[in-house]
Amino acid sequence: MRKIFFLFLLLGSWLHADAAIAFPFDVYSGLLQKYVDGAGRVDYAALKKNDGAQVDRLVTIVATTGPDLTPSLYRGRDAALAYYIAAYNILIWKNVIDGLPKLKRVDENQFIFFRQPKFKVNGRDADLDDLEKKIIRPRFKDARMHFALNCASGGCPILPRTAFIPARVQGQLEAETRRFINEKRNVDYDKVTKTVSLSKIFDWYKDDFVTSGATLIQYINKYRKEAIPTDAKITFFEYDWRLNDKSLPTR
Repeated sequence: MRKIFFLFLLLGSWLHADAAIAFPFDVYSGLLQKYVDGAGRVDYAALKKNDGAQVDRLVTIVATTGPDLTPSLYRGRDAALAYYIAAYNILIWKNVIDGLPKLKRVDENQFIFFRQPKFKVNGRDADLDDLEKKIIRPRFKDARMHFALNCASGGCPILPRTAFIPARVQGQLEAETRRFINEKRNVDYDKVTKTVSLSKIFDWYKDDFVTSGATLIQYINKYRKEAIPTDAKITFFEYDWRLNDKSLPTR
C-alpha cells in the first residue's frame, strides 16, 4: 500500500508539471499587433477593455513558469532571454492598465509605478525595478536588453509589434539596438559643435555599455549608419516619462 501511495504522489507531481505551459509568445504577439501602432504607441484603454483578462492570463503564466521554476519549458539561454523580456513588458502593461485612467506619466509619485506591486516572476517576488536591475541585468549582462525592455514611457525604445521569441531573440536584439541607436531622438550628432546628444539610458546604464574597455561612443558606433568621432563631446537628452499611449506625439 505504501508503494502505491508514493506512486500516486509521484504521478500527481508529474501531472502538475505537465499542466504548466511555456509563455505563449504567439498570443502576446497577437496583442502587440492589435494594440501597438507603427510608432510603438499602445492603445492601453482598448487593451484594458477588450483584453484585460488575456493580460492577466499572461501574468499568471509569468508567475507559474520560468527558466528556473520549470526548466523543461525554457531550454537554453535564448529561451530564458525571451521569457524575461516578455515578463518585464507584460508586467509593465499590467501596471499601466491597472493605473488607468488616472495614469499619465510613469514617473509620478517618485516612480512608485516601478516599485509597487510585487509580482511573481520565475517563482520569485520582484517589483519592476528589481526585475530589471537585480534579476535581468545581472543574469544576462547584455546591454542590448535596454532596447528590448519597454517601460511604457515616451523615452523608451519603440515597442515592437512582434514578441521576442527564443528562436529569433538574438537577431531581434540586434535589430532593436540598431533601430534605437539610429533614431535621432536617441543619438544626435552635431558636426558643427562636435557634440553628440544621447538618450539618458546611456547615462543611467553606462557601465553596461563600456565593458571590455570600450567607450560609450565606440559601443554606439557598432550600430550606427554614420560613425560618431570618438572625441565628440557627450551630452544627454532630458528623458520623456509621458505614457507611450495614443496621446504621445509620433517620434
